[in-house]
Amino acid sequence: MLSTARAATLAFVLVPGLAFAQAGPADPQIIVAAPTAKVNIGNRKLAGQVVATVRVDDEGKARDVLVTEITADPVFEAPIVKVLQSTRFRPAIDEAGKPIEASIEVKVELRPSTGTEPKPSAAKPDPQLTEKEKARIRRMTCADFNWEWEIIRDAADDAAATEFMPRIATTMYAASRTEAGEYVDAKVWKAAPRAFRDSADRCEDTPQAAFWQDTFKSVMDVAVPK
Repeated sequence: MLSTARAATLAFVLVPGLAFAQAGPADPQIIVAAPTAKVNIGNRKLAGQVVATVRVDDEGKARDVLVTEITADPVFEAPIVKVLQSTRFRPAIDEAGKPIEASIEVKVELRPSTGTEPKPSAAKPDPQLTEKEKARIRRMTCADFNWEWEIIRDAADDAAATEFMPRIATTMYAASRTEAGEYVDAKVWKAAPRAFRDSADRCEDTPQAAFWQDTFKSVMDVAVPK
């Protein structure tokens, strides 16, 4: 949950009409680094997967979980449902920019490498998702970014910059520098976590500014000078 002070700050800086005007549309997005319930393995074999439909509310929490397929040991069904119930999401956003309740098809694979903390992923990844996200990031206002960044940071904490939206924004910036003949990928990725925090601070004062063009790129240009 957001701290009361932080939420109050955002309430004051977001101008009327922008509080729920996020860059959409977009389906729910799993926050991978958020902690989830653990699975008691015992001496059972880790193999197969569980596929489910998760109903995500407008705050990014799993409301209902319906298992639609299981190829793993059936004893894992109930524990995996608990994993999905504890999963955090960036909620879906409709075309009007409002966070809404929506469903997402996910899978949880059970392998020796997942151990007691298997993580969900999209059951049917959208091959165009990365390009759609790039376009969405370019449309974001500072208010959009701060709303989403707060949700991600609240769930993923220090790993927030590794989540989907921030990761794609970092990739976009690194690509722009490469296209300019500057091969600074390592420096870009190192600077990104702080750049997102600094961008969030700037965005509090300029909620209607463009996040990508007017804020994040400027912050990164300073963090990784030419």
